[in-house]
Amino acid sequence: MTPRKQRLSVVLDTNVLVRAFKTSSNTNWNRRILRLWLIEGKLQLIVSPELLDEYLGVFENVLGMEPDLVKEWQIRFESDHRSSLVNLGRRYTASRDPDDNIVLATAFSGIAKYLITNDRDLLDLPDEFQRTLKFQIITPSEFVSWWDDSA
Repeated sequence: MTPRKQRLSVVLDTNVLVRAFKTSSNTNWNRRILRLWLIEGKLQLIVSPELLDEYLGVFENVLGMEPDLVKEWQIRFESDHRSSLVNLGRRYTASRDPDDNIVLATAFSGIAKYLITNDRDLLDLPDEFQRTLKFQIITPSEFVSWWDDSA
């Protein structure tokens, strides 16, 4: 496992986790990213209490996870050395979807290098706005391609 200081800090939009859990393909980009974080320990996942609430709500209501399993994930996100829990500072209003602004604020507060998403509301933010960010908004396929090329 990669030492914490050498792990790449990322924020995963909720849709990346949903797609990772819903696929049966081990080559799916979303699942590969989840594996890089959870199994290989190459990524440091940045979460905030607000983003964590969204994750857990989706795990229960969309993915149908049992409460005990949702609680295990909560503990993993809050306590695992592969995750960093940050409090939100700066709040954004750039996205058409207010929930996406939480993802932006989490990436900013956690000093993430990448915000990985399938969400067009985030991916289509104006270039002039994206240039002001200290992190890159990228699709799972773009991230995995970059990862594979840099390895």
